[in-house]
Amino acid sequence: MFPLSASQQIVWLQQKVVPDSRAYHATAVVDFHGEIQPKVLRQCVSDAVGRHDAMRIRICDEGSAIAFQEVVESLDIEIPEYDLRGAEDPEERRAELLRGQVLAEFDLRNAPLARWTLVRLGDGHWQLFMTEHHLVHDGRSTVEFLAGVFRQYAAEVTGGEFVAEAAPSYEEYVAHTNSDEYRARVAADVAWWADRLEGARFTVDFPGIGTRRSALFDHRGGQFRQAVPADLMARVSAAAQEGGHTVFATLLAVYAELCRRHSGQNDLVIGMPFANRPPGFERTVGMMVGAVPLRLAIDPDAPGGDVATEAMEAIFDAIDHESAPIQELVKATKRSSKGLGNPLFNIMFAMHDAPCPPMDAPGLSVDMQIAVGANSTKFDLSVVVMPGKVLHGTGGEHGYELVWEYSTQVFAPEHVELLATGFETLLRAYVAQPHEPIGSLAPTVVAPPADDDRAAGQVPAAAAADVEPPAAAARPAGGGAGSDSLWLQAFRHILERDDIDEDDDFFQVGGYSLLVPMLLSHYESLAGWRPPTSLVFEFSSPLELEAASAEHLRQPSGVQG
Repeated sequence: MFPLSASQQIVWLQQKVVPDSRAYHATAVVDFHGEIQPKVLRQCVSDAVGRHDAMRIRICDEGSAIAFQEVVESLDIEIPEYDLRGAEDPEERRAELLRGQVLAEFDLRNAPLARWTLVRLGDGHWQLFMTEHHLVHDGRSTVEFLAGVFRQYAAEVTGGEFVAEAAPSYEEYVAHTNSDEYRARVAADVAWWADRLEGARFTVDFPGIGTRRSALFDHRGGQFRQAVPADLMARVSAAAQEGGHTVFATLLAVYAELCRRHSGQNDLVIGMPFANRPPGFERTVGMMVGAVPLRLAIDPDAPGGDVATEAMEAIFDAIDHESAPIQELVKATKRSSKGLGNPLFNIMFAMHDAPCPPMDAPGLSVDMQIAVGANSTKFDLSVVVMPGKVLHGTGGEHGYELVWEYSTQVFAPEHVELLATGFETLLRAYVAQPHEPIGSLAPTVVAPPADDDRAAGQVPAAAAADVEPPAAAARPAGGGAGSDSLWLQAFRHILERDDIDEDDDFFQVGGYSLLVPMLLSHYESLAGWRPPTSLVFEFSSPLELEAASAEHLRQPSGVQG
C-alpha cells in the first residue's frame, strides 16, 4: 500500500462527504468511423489496464482515519457490447446506456475504478464509452491511456509490432511528491501564493442572475455545451497572435470581463487547473492535475489587449508555482473549508488541450467527446475550453466547444445560456476592437436586474461556505454539551489546543477538511461509533455536534458501532 497523492486526498474526501455525487466521474465517448474488431479492441483495453498501475488501484480506508491505496496485480476487464442497429429508437437506447454508464456508483474499495461499454450504432459506426473516477484519472491520463489502446489496436489489425512507451508508475509519482526536494518546491510555491492572495476576495457572486442558496454545496449540477464557430476562432487566433498572447489568455480575459460585469467585482479569483506533472512523469497515467486560485484585477478602462497580456502573465506565473496543493493553500491563507465547496474559488476556467489520439488503422478514424454531463459539478460555475483537435483530432478546420458546468443550487439553465451568449458577444467585440477599453466593448452585455423572488434573509452563494445550521436543528432545547463532551475532547486532541471552547468552529480554529477523517476516528475511539463525515461539515462546533450526533442516533438510519 502507499498513500494518496495530494490531489487524490481532496477527491477521496469529497466523495466520502457526498457519496451520491458523480462530480468526480469523468466520461469520454469515442466514435469509431469504420468497422472495428470488437474482440481485439477489448483485449487492447485490458492490456492497457495491465500496463498502468493507476488503472488497477483500489482505496483502502476501512477502519482507518487516513486512506491508502494499493495496486491489484491482475484484473479481469469486462466490456459489455450492445448492437443497436435493430433498436426501435437507437439514439434513445444509446443515451440510456450512456446515462447508466456515467451515473453508476463506483465502489472505491474495488478495482478497477473505471469501466467501458462498446456500442454498435450502425454499419461502420461504433462508440466506446469510458468512465473513470477522478481518483485514478486526469484529462491527460485519459488521452495517454487511449493513445496506447489505439496504437496497439492498429498494430494488431495490420500485423505490425506494438511497443508500449515506457513511463514511471503512478506509485513512483506519489513517492516523488513525498521526496524532500519536491516538498521544498511545494513550500516555496505555497508561500508565493499566500503572498499573491493577500487581501483577495475568494468568491465571485452573480447577484443579478441565478438564485440564492441556503444549504451547503451539494454538487448537484447541470451542463451547457456551446459551439464556437471555426471562423470566429480563426479571428481570435489572429488577434491573439497580433497582440503577442495565447488563445487561452485571450479567452480568459473575455471570461474575466464577463464575470466582472455580472459580479461588480474588479478583483477576481478564478480557479484554473494545471497538469502538475514533474519532469519525467509526462506519460504517466494517474491523478496528478492540480488547481490554483488565479487572481486577476480587471480595469474596465484598460484596452482589451492589455487585459489579455495581464491574463497571460498571470497564467505563466501560475505555471511556475503549480505544485501548491489546494489543502496547503487553504491552511496558509487561513481559509475555512466548511462549506463542502472550494474555499479559495467558486468559479473556474480551464482548457483541455490534449488532442484526440489518432487511429492509424486502414479505413478507420476516431473523434471524441469528453466532459460528458453527470448531473454534478464541483463549483458554482466552471467553463472548460475544448479546441477542435481535442474533439476531432488534428485534421480539418474545426471550431471550439465550451462546456459550461454549473450548480443548480445557484443557476437555472437559462442563466447559464445567458452567460454563454454574453461570452460570445464579448469575444466577437474583442476581436473586432482589441485596443478599445474592455469595459466599453459590447455594452449590452450587462447583468440584468435582480429577480424579485430573491427574498430577504436567503443566503447568497458567495457566503455559502459560512452558512450556519438552523439553531433548532443544531441545539437541543434545555441545554447543550458540557465542557467534558466527547466532541470537545476530540477537537482538542486533533488540533492540539486546550483553549478550544464548545462554541468554537472546527474550521475557524485551525481545522481543515483533510483533518476531518482523523477527528472522526478519534471521536469513534471515545464514543464507540463513527458519525458520517458530512456531519462535521454541517455542524462544526462541539455543541452543535453533540446535538446532531444524538439526533442521528435517534433516527432509524443511525448506525452505532
